[in-house]
Amino acid sequence: MMVNHIFFDLDRTLWDFDQNSHNALSQIFDQLKLHSSIKNKRAFISDYKRINEQMWAEYRKGLLPKDELRIGRFIRALTKHGVSDLMIAETYSESYIALCPNLTELFPNAIDTLENLQAKGKKLHIITNGFTEVQHIKLFNSGLTNFFDVVLCSDSIGINKPDPKIFHEAMKLANAKPAESVMIGDHLETDVLGANQVGMQGILFDPKKEFRNVKSVTRIENLGELQDLFY
Repeated sequence: MMVNHIFFDLDRTLWDFDQNSHNALSQIFDQLKLHSSIKNKRAFISDYKRINEQMWAEYRKGLLPKDELRIGRFIRALTKHGVSDLMIAETYSESYIALCPNLTELFPNAIDTLENLQAKGKKLHIITNGFTEVQHIKLFNSGLTNFFDVVLCSDSIGINKPDPKIFHEAMKLANAKPAESVMIGDHLETDVLGANQVGMQGILFDPKKEFRNVKSVTRIENLGELQDLFY
């Protein structure tokens, strides 16, 4: 496949959000000594993750402001488990935002694949719905910063994927044309179908093999597969 520009999502595509988030949530739970109030840490973290996904879906649609997402997910999760102290929710939120971006678990073959693509002369970029101030921390601490020419975070322009405008803006910044551009991400609607609607090819990153029956898109289960897709 002959392309010149490869755009990546960050969370759950290169940076292992689920593992890093789980580790941060667990560590802060212990630091706050919540065992005395919440008997089942595993159940709490599971409920938080479900609430977080629901609120992120609202945020992507423009139905929820950034600040409400950040604190609201902890308020809802803690309240569900009988803790209604706003100060605890604020502390958990602030601690999570400070700790999680500094964790560095990447998906297998992430660095090798980026090095391979860069060696082939491909221009690499990021389009993410994550928050600007934390995404750059993730990139830096994980050793990813120098791979990417353009890093576009949705909150910097007030537009979230899959809105066509964010893909057009990213290509404009990269001086790229749709026909020579590919978008790789873990979210079928947000990343793949969002890219397709502006003429880019979308590639679905599916490490958990959740979309094996989806035949209409190019799908990979390991980042290393990208090394053989582009020449």
